[in-house]
Amino acid sequence: MEGTFKVPSTLLPWPYSAKSVNFIPIQLINTMHTPSQLIQSHLTALGDEHKARWLENYVKHDIRSKGVGIPQIREVVKAVTKEHGLNQQPVEAQFAILSDLMQQPFTEDKLAAILYLQLYWKGMDARPQLSLISEWFDQRWISDWNVCDWLCVRLLSPMVDRSPEQALPVLKAWNADEYLWTARASLVPFAQCKSITEHIDTIEAFSITLIQREERFCKTSVGWVLREYSRHDKAFVRRFLEMYKEWTTPEVVKNARKYIS
Repeated sequence: MEGTFKVPSTLLPWPYSAKSVNFIPIQLINTMHTPSQLIQSHLTALGDEHKARWLENYVKHDIRSKGVGIPQIREVVKAVTKEHGLNQQPVEAQFAILSDLMQQPFTEDKLAAILYLQLYWKGMDARPQLSLISEWFDQRWISDWNVCDWLCVRLLSPMVDRSPEQALPVLKAWNADEYLWTARASLVPFAQCKSITEHIDTIEAFSITLIQREERFCKTSVGWVLREYSRHDKAFVRRFLEMYKEWTTPEVVKNARKYIS
């Protein structure tokens, strides 16, 4: 059906119910001039005010939410990509669309950019993706733990496993960055790495830097990664906590020792 965007009927909010309409005419949405705006508009249409307020209260950091879940965001991204052949466009065009999404104020638009990379760049060269993500941090478009950590575990953890020679130098530079969320993103990916035991020297060095910073979310990244590493080496975690107890917090210790009796 030319000139329309199909949304699965189970995702359609009022007035687009399964009994009424399965297509939203593109012509009815004035802002649909670019794929980015198309994604944004359909996420807005799927919004749930109650879910939005809940997420804003949970995440804090003055985020703004539309109240759209990950499965719904994923379906919108896939549908728009298929409709417009986004993944067939030049890299520069794809990245421009993703950066436009990431700079929007709403969490769901930002997550759409991350989900696109996860869906269509999985297993591909990490270098251009890392350059793009670095730009997102430099522009301060990532400014809360929810978006930061989702990016880390969905994109960066697989990159560390697949292409450590490309990922680790970038993470090392991020570790020394003054911006809280860039620094946090240097360590969090290791928490979900399949190759976590291969990177203990890097994890230790990055953790030493972050545990001595004042920001809560730099410190909690250390607790999270130590918790996961304790599955492999409890003694290391005990030693680290003892050595750097001057800078740890009860929150960090509780998390790091979750699997230590």
